[in-house]
Parts: sequence; structure tokens; C-alpha cells
Amino acid sequence: MAPSVLLIGASGAFGRPLVEEFINQLSKFDKVGILANPSKVSKFANVASRGIHVVPGSFVDPKSYAGYDAVVSLAGNAIMRLQPAMIDAAIAGGVTHFYPSEYGSDVAQEALKEFRYFRDKRVVRNHLVAAARAHPDFRYTLMLTGPFTEWTIDKVYSVYQDDKKVVTYGRPDAPIDVTSIPDISRYTVLSILLPFVSGQQKREIRVVGESTTFQGLIDVLGEVEGKAYQTTYLPADEALAEQEKARKAEDEEAELAWSLRTLGAGGFAIVPGPLDNARFDFPPESVRETFERVFPREQ
Repeated sequence: MAPSVLLIGASGAFGRPLVEEFINQLSKFDKVGILANPSKVSKFANVASRGIHVVPGSFVDPKSYAGYDAVVSLAGNAIMRLQPAMIDAAIAGGVTHFYPSEYGSDVAQEALKEFRYFRDKRVVRNHLVAAARAHPDFRYTLMLTGPFTEWTIDKVYSVYQDDKKVVTYGRPDAPIDVTSIPDISRYTVLSILLPFVSGQQKREIRVVGESTTFQGLIDVLGEVEGKAYQTTYLPADEALAEQEKARKAEDEEAELAWSLRTLGAGGFAIVPGPLDNARFDFPPESVRETFERVFPREQ
């Protein structure tokens, strides 16, 4: 039987491409829905006319999940810590398969066990383990993709495109695994159709578009844009000191931002193998292909 899937947080920068991919693959699913605050239902009128169900409701109300087998959460930082409540409500509403908002580095790495930016993801993982123990029919999938290629050249990673410079924390040869947003969308949608191993409750899907270095990313960006970037690498301890100042000031937004600035060139934005790319029938974009798509050169 074809699965039915409900999306949470589908209006963001990743949610919109993911919804488009579900529309492209709609015939493979019983139904696909978007859980929306009743006051924001009108935002989804366009996709509703293309076969997507819009479900008005609260993500902590079990009734919102009725009739759906699987949930894909795209919760951002503002509501990341609320995912345990979503999981409990989804299970109470009949959901048997949950995708937490996990996309990115593998937070199980020893080096990331105290990494501030991923604290809430670790809490969610622990809650999923407990939920699986309490509910033998419940399953969950962790999508591990490395950072979104398109986002690694943003100011949050200390890349300043207007000035063609990078001032970041770490080292130029730091390994980094990246995957483009369209490819992550395809991997996510198609992974829902992959069967679980009998008796399996936890599943990890590890896919990577390209493995490179942080400086390698910047070099390709400069080549695509036709102008080399000036790069400066500072000690990570300097950013961590600023992170601690923000924590003491109870400025969570700044605390998270300073933590993230140490990730790209820190060597931890990776997805250790073995990878699952071969389970899918398409080749992912390279870093160069992604940058050429996002920043086409004038002819």
C-alpha cells in the first residue's frame, strides 16, 4: 500500500523544494499533506490546487495526524526543541514512521557531542529511541546529508559574497560533505518508499553530493563567479568565546550563530560512511554544478 505523508514546517527554504518534489512523485503516494496553523492555510493555496492536502491544526494535537502513516519534520531552530511533543502527538494520532529535522552533519560524531548548535537534535534523537522502545510498531529515519551546498556560502558560514571574502573559524583543509537542496529533496521523497529491514525501528540514510574541503568550496565558488575570494582562517576558540558570552547574556540566537560559524571549516560537517547513494537511481549534483545553477554567469 502506498504511504501517506504529512509535512511539518513546509513553508521554509527547504520545505518549498521538498513539496515540489512530492508533487513530482505524487502518484507514488496515497496522499501528501501539509500541517498548517489555521491562520496560515492560505499560504498553501497554490500547492493545494496541485494535489497536496492542507491540514489545519496544531502539531501537538494528535487529531492533526489522523490518517497519515509518516511525518517529515522540517522544524527550524525556533521550534526544534518542540519535536519530542510532535513525536508523541504523531504516535497518538496513528503515525508509525517519523523523519525528524535531522538534515546535515552526523551529530553522533564524538567531536559533536557537546556542539551547541546541535543540542536540540541530540535531545530529539534520545526521544526517538525512547519512543521506539515504548511503541514496537514505531519507526524513524535519520536523513544525514551534510550541509546544504547552497547554504555553505552564506554569511552564517562567514562567506561574504558581495565583498568576495571569507573570515571564518577553522582551517582551509577541513573536510566537508555537502548535498544540494534539490538532491536532498529527491533523496527524502524516494527514501520513504524504501522498505525497512524486518524488525528495524531506527534507519539512517547517509547520502552526500560531494566530499571536499572548505577551501575547495570557496575556490569553486570563486571560479564560477569569476573572481577569487580572500580567505582568512581564525582560531575556533575565538568564536567559542563569543558563543559563551552570548550564552551568559541569554542571547540564544547569537549563541547558535557563533556555534555554527565553527562548523564549516571545523572539519565536523561530514557524513561518515558507508553511504547510501547507490540505493538511488540518480547522480547528485557536484559543488560546481550547484553553484553554476544558483549563480549562472552572463554570456
